Amino acid sequence: MSEKKKSFVFETDSGQVDADLEEVRKLAAEGNADGLYALGMACLFGWETVQDPEEGFRLLEKACEKGQVDAMTLLVKMFMSRDYTDMTAERAIEYSEKGAEAGISDAQLFLGTAYMDGIGVDQNYEKAADLFGKAAMQGNSEARNSLAFLCQEGLGVDKDTVKAFRLYKNAASAGNMNAQYQTGVCYETGIGVKEDLKKAAEWYEKAAGQGDAFAMERLGMIYGRGSSGIPADPELSFKWFLDAALRGMCGAMHYVGICYLEGFGVEKDTEDGMKWLRLASSGGNKESKDLLHDIEIGIRYK
Repeated sequence: MSEKKKSFVFETDSGQVDADLEEVRKLAAEGNADGLYALGMACLFGWETVQDPEEGFRLLEKACEKGQVDAMTLLVKMFMSRDYTDMTAERAIEYSEKGAEAGISDAQLFLGTAYMDGIGVDQNYEKAADLFGKAAMQGNSEARNSLAFLCQEGLGVDKDTVKAFRLYKNAASAGNMNAQYQTGVCYETGIGVKEDLKKAAEWYEKAAGQGDAFAMERLGMIYGRGSSGIPADPELSFKWFLDAALRGMCGAMHYVGICYLEGFGVEKDTEDGMKWLRLASSGGNKESKDLLHDIEIGIRYK
């Protein structure tokens, strides 16, 4: 008879202990905080059981009531991503503080973000930098990205663009999409590192590969104008502008419109060009609004 699959791992004073779903259910029924957390996760994500988010959240809430800091951190994370709404900002701060005190890097990140943005607490860049630093030391790439921003702007720490670049690149190398975009910005504009459009494009492409529309728009600009390191490529420029526009970037919509009007990287099509300019204008792009006015009175693209 085969042994039951033990997919759950508990940390105890004597080391790690493996458990199967039935054992987890028993622990939860006994009111064990770790058991409630594990079963809540199982129900929430459908691990070894039928997915039941409502029951998952109920169990996680009970685990929180018993002081289970991993459950607290998970609920805060889902609250911040708007996947969990039954929580106040004050409760999110309370849970983040407990998780941060327990050394959980995600909780340190969330609390640092609260202090950086002044959400639920008085804005305090020094506290934010301290918390981001603690989380970054544990390998949290998003914390490194946030700490890099504070270093770049000199908020709560001495301004140090070289350190900011190193932090961005470190987080980017770990696969953090936001940091990959910021690393591209550093290379494109010379923040903390020598300007290098070729390297900027490489990092923008990594971020774009993860769906970053801002990076797509920057690639459209880089390949549109070209440089000594990267020759102009109208087709590639249009492709990146279109990808960004389809993700709602009004600036990219404006450039897609111009590409169609001028036949830049795509077959010239005045009707499509006007359509994209109107979309950009309706989204608040002033350049498109002004250009549409000039076209209507015959100043441009007669």
